[in-house]
Amino acid sequence: MNATTATAAGGHPRSNLQLRLMTAAIGLPLVSGVIWIGGWPFALVAGVVATLAAIEFLHGWLFPTLPVSHAVRQFAPFAGAAGVMVAGTHSSPSFLLFGVAVGLGLLALGYLPAGGRRPRRPFRIQGWTLLYVGALIAVLVLARDLEQGRKWVFLGILATFAVDTGAYAVGRMFGRHKLAPKISPKKTWEGAIGGYVAGVAACFGLNALFETGVPWTTLSHFAFVMPIAAQAGDLFESGMKRRMGVKDASGLLPGHGGFLDRLDSIVFVLPLLYLFLQVRVL
Repeated sequence: MNATTATAAGGHPRSNLQLRLMTAAIGLPLVSGVIWIGGWPFALVAGVVATLAAIEFLHGWLFPTLPVSHAVRQFAPFAGAAGVMVAGTHSSPSFLLFGVAVGLGLLALGYLPAGGRRPRRPFRIQGWTLLYVGALIAVLVLARDLEQGRKWVFLGILATFAVDTGAYAVGRMFGRHKLAPKISPKKTWEGAIGGYVAGVAACFGLNALFETGVPWTTLSHFAFVMPIAAQAGDLFESGMKRRMGVKDASGLLPGHGGFLDRLDSIVFVLPLLYLFLQVRVL
């Protein structure tokens, strides 16, 4: 259902802002709750999210002209494998390693020269599904399972939101110079700078608020790179959707598009956060 055609019970059209607020009112408490709880509840929800994001990814690349509801039966089992990969990582990192190995194997089948006339594009898309969707979201589970993982996952996600918000606000008010017009025409250099400053400030502010015990000199190794990763993830997903020929990954999140639209920046930030914690903190 398109946001412009959605209607309330009384027959009045719901604005996109209303839909966004309704979805956020339901989704944010759920996301915050499972991050707070951690463990299997968090891993299972992450697995469900990965499955839905994988469905969007496969649909966009292989069946963009069909509604998700019509095309889902053709690749739901494989999307479920990405979800199992993510949830299973809580039990053992071998789930992640095995999924990456399978993904690389599928990419080899899809890219390396091969005889015969068998289609190779599905192998490539399936391989990238496991690597881009499965592996990156699985790292989120690994990060939450770390000591003080709750604090760090909240810090990473909230700082990413700060980047998005800062880029949007500054770009809307002062944006003049296009950042990547062929990929995302509305993004500007002014917005990118605003997002960078907001992200760095959020990292230091949240680090003090959550009392992680990590000095600012150490945190700077993450804080000064994180906003770049967040905006790179956003641009990457925008370019991907442009090649797919779709505006939103899906309509599964009313007013927000799809799960890939909401995860675009986070899936680039969380691996960076996990690497930072492993190298500089733990």
